[in-house]
Amino acid sequence: MHRIATKPGDLDFEKKLESVSQTPADILFISTADTELSGLAQVWGKRFRKKARLTLRLIQANPLQHPAAAEHYADNVLSKAKLAIFRLHGGYGYFSHILDEILHIKSHGAKTRILVLPGTDEWDPELMNFNDYAEPLVRQMFSYFREGGTANLELAAEAVELLLENKIRGFPEALKIPTFGWLKDKSGKRNQKLKNGRVWITFYRALQQTGDMAVVEALTEALNKHGLEVLGFYAYSLREPEAQKELLRKAEMEPPDAILTMQSFSIGTGPSRGSIDEHSEARISFLERLNCPVIQVPTSTEDRDAWLKNPRGLSASNAAMSVVLPETDGRLFSTVVGFKQEQEVTPELEFHSKRLAPDAKQIEHVADLTSNWVRLRKTTNAEKRVAIILANYPNKDSRLGNGVGLDTPASVIAFLKDLDKRGYCISSFPGTETGATSVSGVESGAAVENLEEKIPETGDELIRILQAGITNDAEMSYGKTPEQGISRERLFELIGALQEVSQATLAKQWTHEVADSVPVAGKRFGNIFIGIQPQRGFGLQTQAIYHDPALSPPPEYLAFYQWIREDFDAHAVIHFGKHGNLEWLPGRSVALGSDDFPQIALKTLPNLYPFIVNDPGEGAQAKRRSSAVIVDHLTPPLTRAGLYEELDKAERLLEEHAHCETLYPERAYELEHEIEHLLEHAEWSVELPEDDDPLNALSSHLCELKESQIRSGLHIFGQLPEGEKRIDFLLSLLRMPSVERPGLLQALLGKEPDFDLDTLSIRERDEIEEKARSWVKHEINLTHNSKNNSKTNNSISEISRWLHGTLLPRFMRCAEEARSLALALEGRFVSPGPSGAPTRGRIDVLPTGRNFYSVDPRVIPTQTAWRCGQALAEELIERYRSDHGEFPKTTALVIWGTSNMRTGGDDIAQALALWGCEPVWEPVSGRVVDFEIMPLSVLGRPRVDVVLRVSGMFRDSFGDVMRLLSTVPKRLAELDEPQDMNPVRAAWLEDQERLQITGVSAENAKRLAELRVFSSGPGAYGTGLLPLIDAGNWESRGDLTEVFLKWGGHAYASDGTSSEEINLLRERLSSVEIVHQNQDNREHDILDSDDYFQFQGGLQAAVTEIKGFTPATYHGDSSNPEKVKIRTLKEEFNRVFRSRVLNPKWIEAMREHGYKGAFEMAATVDYLFGYDATCDIVADYQYEEVANKLLLDPEQQKFFREHNPLALKDASQRLLEA
Repeated sequence: MHRIATKPGDLDFEKKLESVSQTPADILFISTADTELSGLAQVWGKRFRKKARLTLRLIQANPLQHPAAAEHYADNVLSKAKLAIFRLHGGYGYFSHILDEILHIKSHGAKTRILVLPGTDEWDPELMNFNDYAEPLVRQMFSYFREGGTANLELAAEAVELLLENKIRGFPEALKIPTFGWLKDKSGKRNQKLKNGRVWITFYRALQQTGDMAVVEALTEALNKHGLEVLGFYAYSLREPEAQKELLRKAEMEPPDAILTMQSFSIGTGPSRGSIDEHSEARISFLERLNCPVIQVPTSTEDRDAWLKNPRGLSASNAAMSVVLPETDGRLFSTVVGFKQEQEVTPELEFHSKRLAPDAKQIEHVADLTSNWVRLRKTTNAEKRVAIILANYPNKDSRLGNGVGLDTPASVIAFLKDLDKRGYCISSFPGTETGATSVSGVESGAAVENLEEKIPETGDELIRILQAGITNDAEMSYGKTPEQGISRERLFELIGALQEVSQATLAKQWTHEVADSVPVAGKRFGNIFIGIQPQRGFGLQTQAIYHDPALSPPPEYLAFYQWIREDFDAHAVIHFGKHGNLEWLPGRSVALGSDDFPQIALKTLPNLYPFIVNDPGEGAQAKRRSSAVIVDHLTPPLTRAGLYEELDKAERLLEEHAHCETLYPERAYELEHEIEHLLEHAEWSVELPEDDDPLNALSSHLCELKESQIRSGLHIFGQLPEGEKRIDFLLSLLRMPSVERPGLLQALLGKEPDFDLDTLSIRERDEIEEKARSWVKHEINLTHNSKNNSKTNNSISEISRWLHGTLLPRFMRCAEEARSLALALEGRFVSPGPSGAPTRGRIDVLPTGRNFYSVDPRVIPTQTAWRCGQALAEELIERYRSDHGEFPKTTALVIWGTSNMRTGGDDIAQALALWGCEPVWEPVSGRVVDFEIMPLSVLGRPRVDVVLRVSGMFRDSFGDVMRLLSTVPKRLAELDEPQDMNPVRAAWLEDQERLQITGVSAENAKRLAELRVFSSGPGAYGTGLLPLIDAGNWESRGDLTEVFLKWGGHAYASDGTSSEEINLLRERLSSVEIVHQNQDNREHDILDSDDYFQFQGGLQAAVTEIKGFTPATYHGDSSNPEKVKIRTLKEEFNRVFRSRVLNPKWIEAMREHGYKGAFEMAATVDYLFGYDATCDIVADYQYEEVANKLLLDPEQQKFFREHNPLALKDASQRLLEA
C-alpha cells in the first residue's frame, strides 16, 4: 500500500542527455536499429523525395530513453507530424518516457497518427496501447519490417502513402524473405590453399540486407590469411529453431573447427537466462552438438573513439547484450572488432546513417585467437604442448599453487596422469639431449627423446621439483641456474613492438636494469610445462604501493609469457585454480585492445581456467579480460565443527547440569561451581556473549561454535569426495530448505521448514545430527530397486526422491571435471552452467566441469535479494540500537562483485533499504528500471547515510547498478525532510557550505557533496593492503590508511564519470559510525581469504585513524537468507578462530593434503595477522593458542617439516612480527 506515497527516483534522468535536434516533418520513423535506418534512408529517402508534399525524418530511438529528450522531441517534432512509426527493441520497459509522451501530446490535441511496432520478430501486445490503428493493420505494417529487405521497405512505403491518404485497406502483402542463409562464395569455388581448418561466421541478417558487411569481410580476409576456410551464415536470430537445424545439417557435411558469432544476447531458452533466481537447465543444446569453440566477436553501438576513451571498454548496455548474456551459452569472449561510424548527413532527412567499420588490429587479434583454437583442435595429443600455470602469492616458495578450495598440486598431478592416458607426451625433459640450451629453452617442436623420468607421483613431489629451480622467491632462488629464459634483446624487441603508450608506461615505471637473460620459473615435463606465474610487481617496487595502484607488470612478467608462446610454442595455457594475476593487470575492463596489459602478456593463446564454482565474479574477470574458458570445480566438503578439549568438557558439564537441575539440585549446584572454575581459568571465556546468566551465555556460545560449518578438506580436481567427506558434502546441501523441499533436519524432526534448530537442547541437536548422517549414509548405499521403498513420512520421502532423482545424479557427474578440461584441450565445446554457492540452495550449479556464467546485471537486485537485503538492513539497525541506544546516522558498506553475482544483489538491496528506498522492477523482464523513495511516515525511522567502498570488479561488472547507487544520494539530498531524519541531506548541506568556504565553486561543491560511491581508479583493483603488509613496508595504522585511501579514493558519479577524491573520502569516513560487510555462505570464512581484512579491515583502520576511535564494526551472515544474523566483527573473528582455526578436525583435514594443507595453515596465520594489523582484534592469548596448536605442537612440526618446512618458517616469522 505504501507505493501510493512513494516518490520515484527518476533514474533515467542520470543517463547521458544526447541532443535530439530535428525540425518537424510529415513522416517520422524512429528505430533502435541503425541498419534499418540506413536501409530506410536509401529506399524511403529516394521515394519520398520525389513527392514534394511529403517530408521524412529518421531518428535513432535510444536517445529518447532520457526523459528530457523524450519530452523535447514529443513537443517539438512528434506532435507536429502527420504519421510517426516507432520500431522499439525493448518495448515499454526501455522506452516508457517517449511512449508516455505519446499519450501526453494526444491528450493535448496532437493529431499525429501513431504506429508503434516491436523492434524484434516477436509480437508485443503491450505496444497496442499506444497505436492509433487496429491490431490487424499494425500487424500488417509489422510484417514488412520483420521480413526486412529492400523490397519490403518499398512495400512499407506504399503502405505509408495509403495511411497518409487515410486508407486502411488494400495494403500489399509482405514478401517472405529467408530469415537465414549462407553467404555465397564470391570466387565461385573454394580456395584450395585454405587447408588449416574451417571457420563459420554468424551475423545478423540485417547486415547482409543493407550491405553493411565491412566487418564480416574484414574478418573473412584475416582468417583466410591464416589458411582458414570461412563460411558466412546470416540469421535474424540464432534462437530460431530452423536456423539451428540448418547449422546442424551443415555441420554433418562440413563441420566447423570454430565458430565466430557477431550476434548478441543469449540463445538459451526456458528460464535459465542468467537470472540468479532461475534454477532450470532447460537450454538450447545445439552449440554443444556443434562441439567446437564458439567465439563471441561483438561490434559496439558506439564509435571507436568512445571505446578508446572509455576505461570500461564498452558501455553497460553493450556489455550486457554482447558479453554477459552470450556467456550463458558457453561462448568464449574475444574482443570488440567493429564500431558504428557516422556517415555523411542526408540533409533532407536530417539524419546521419551509421555503418559498421572494422578495426584492423582488433580483427587481427581475433583471427589469430581463432587460428590458435583451430590449431589446438587439429593437433594430435602426442604433439600438443600445454603450459600449466600455478599462481604464487605471496611470492614465497611456501605458497606455490594458489587455488581457493583446491589442492592445486595434487590436482595437477591427477590431471597429468589423465593426460598421459590420453596420449600426451609427458615426462621430464632433458633439454641438453635435444640440443636446447639451459637459457633459451627448447626450440619449437623439438623432438622429445630419452625420456627417463616419470610424472611425479604426488603434489608434494611436484612442488619439490619446482622449488629446486628458479622461483619468484629471490632468497630461495639465489645461485640457481635457470632451466629456461628469454634474452634481454628478445624481450626488448617485444616491448619495442608495443604501442607507444605501453612502451612509455613500462619505461616510466620500470627503470631497473633487466638481466641479460630473464629466467622463466617452471619445469618442463615433455610437452607439458608447469610454470610459476611471475609476481605482479609491487614486491619489486614497494613504494609504488603508496602512489600507483595501476602499476604495470615488470618486463620480466612479459618475458614469462613470451617464452611460453615463442620458445615452448604452447598450443594452450591452463591457469590452474582461483586465481592468478593476469586478468587483474591494468587495462580496460572488457573488450581489451593491444594497449591493455592482459592482452599484451597473453596475446592470443587459448586460455583454460579450472575455477571454483562459487566465485562467478572473479571467474567472469578471467573470461572477459583474458578470453578464458572456465572449467568449474566443486567446493570443498563442509562438516559440523563440533567441540573439542575444554569446549567439549564445558558442554558435558552443561549437559549434566541440565539433567541434575530438577532431580539433583545439590549436584547441579556443584556443577555450577565447576563451570565457574573452568571459565575463570579459560582465557576464551572473554569470548562469551553478554548475558546475566553465565550458563546461558556459555550454552549459546558452545552451540554456535558446535554447529558452525567448516571445511573438512580440499577439493582435488576431477575427484569426488569419498567416505565421510561425501556424507559431509551431501549433508551440507540437504540442510538448506528450498521452495522444492524442506531441510533434512526439520523433516527428520517432523517440523515445519522454518523450524528454528537453535531451540533444540544440546542432546536433541546431537541426536538429530547423527540421525541425519545415518540417513544420508543409508540413502547413498541404497540399490536402485530399493530407492522408493521407504515408509517414512511424506517430507522424508520427498527429500529421498529429490536426492536420488536430482542431487546424486548431479553430484556424481562432478567426477567429469578433468574430462571436460581434457576435451577443452582438444578444442571441444565446454557446456555452460550457472555459478553460485551450493550450500546456499544453489544445486543448479552442479554438475561442475562446466563453463560457468554469472548473472544479468540488469536484474540486480533481484526480488529475492531485496527480501534478504531488507532483513540485513533491519537487523543491522536493530543491533546498533541495542549496542548504542540510538539509530545509526552513517554507515560504510563494503560491496563485492562476486558475492552480489552469487546472491543477486543482497548488498545492494541492503544499501537501498538503509537509505529508505526500494527497487522498481519491469514486470516482464525483471529488470531494475528505477527506484522509489519511501516517505518517512512509511519508513518509520530515520534514513541512514551510506558510504560505499565497492570492489574494482563490481565497478567493472555493474555499470547500471553503479549509476543506481550514485543516484540515490542525489535524490535523498534534495528531499525537504528534517535533517535529523535525513542525514544524507544534512551532510549534503554541510558539505556544500564547507567546500565553498575553501574556494570550491557552488556547482562543483554540489556535485562533490552528492558522491557516496568509492572504488579503485579505472584499470586498478584491490586495496593495496596485502602487498603492503607482505612487503613489510609499513609502520603504523596511518600507513595502512594512506594506502587504503589512495587505492579506494576514486569517487563515481551517476553519469558514469570518476575522479580521484581522496580528501572527500577522508571526510566521508570521518562521520562513519558503522563499518559493515556481509558474507553470504559458509563455504569460506574471514580467515581463509585476504579480501576480508583488506576491505572491511582496511575500512575500519581508516575510519579509526581518521576519527581517533574505533567505529562499530559488524559482520552480516546471510548464509541462510531466511535467517540473517548480525555479529560484531570481533564476535565473527572469535567464532571462526575457535570453530575452525584451533579445531583438531580442521587441522587433521589439512594434514591430509600435505604441502597445500600446510600452505592453508600458514595462510590462515597471515590473514589473522592482517586483521590484527588493521583492526587490532587478535588478543595475545589467541596468538599463543595459534602458536601452540599450529606451530609448536610436535605432531604439527613433524607435519610441516615433512611437507612444507618453509610454511612453518613463514608462519613463525609472522607470529614474531605480531
